Amino acid sequence: MTCNVLLTGVGGEGVLVTSVIITRAAVHEGYRVRGTQFHGLAQRGGSIPTHVRFGKGVYSPLIPRGQADLILGLEPLEAARVCYYASKERTNFVVDTYPVKPVYWNIHGHLYPSNEKIKKMIEPFAKKSVFVDASNICEKKFGDPIFGNVMAIGVAISSGMLPLSEKSIIEAIKRTVRRGFDKNMEALRMGLDFKG
Repeated sequence: MTCNVLLTGVGGEGVLVTSVIITRAAVHEGYRVRGTQFHGLAQRGGSIPTHVRFGKGVYSPLIPRGQADLILGLEPLEAARVCYYASKERTNFVVDTYPVKPVYWNIHGHLYPSNEKIKKMIEPFAKKSVFVDASNICEKKFGDPIFGNVMAIGVAISSGMLPLSEKSIIEAIKRTVRRGFDKNMEALRMGLDFKG
C-alpha cells in the first residue's frame, strides 16, 4: 500500500506545517515516508505544492502525474492548478473554500473564479471531492483561519480519504505545534465531525 498525498496552498497558510503533521502521523503508524516541498516558492502568497508519500515500500519523494490518492487543497484555486496529479479513478479532493487572492489579480482587475467554477474544474479529475469552508469556520471560532488546515485533515480522515488514525494525528500535532494546541485539537474534532 502506498498513499500519495499532495498538499497545495499559498505561502503563509501553513502548508508546510500541515505536511509535517501528516508525515509524522504516518511515521508514528510505522510507514516509510518520502516527500518534498518545492523550495523557493514559500514566499507569502506564492504557490506551495508539497508531496507526501507513505507506505511499506516508498522510494521516490515525487508523486507521479495522475497518481495522487488525495489532494488536500488548502486554497481552492491552487487545488484546481494541480489537477494533472489527479485521475478520476483514483484521486479524492478535500478543498478549503477560503480564497487567498494574489495581489496582482486585484492590480490587474482579474476576477477570482467562484467556488462553483472551481468545483467544475476539479470534477473531471476527482473520484470524490469534499469542499469545506474550514478557514472561515476557524476564523469565526478562534479568530484565526490558520486552524482550517487541521480541520481539513480531520475532514480527510472522517471521509476515509486519508488512511491515518486520529490518535496518530494528535501525536503528530503534539510534536509539531508550538502554540495553540487546544485550538488545533478542537479544529481536528470539528473536521472529524464535519458532514459534507
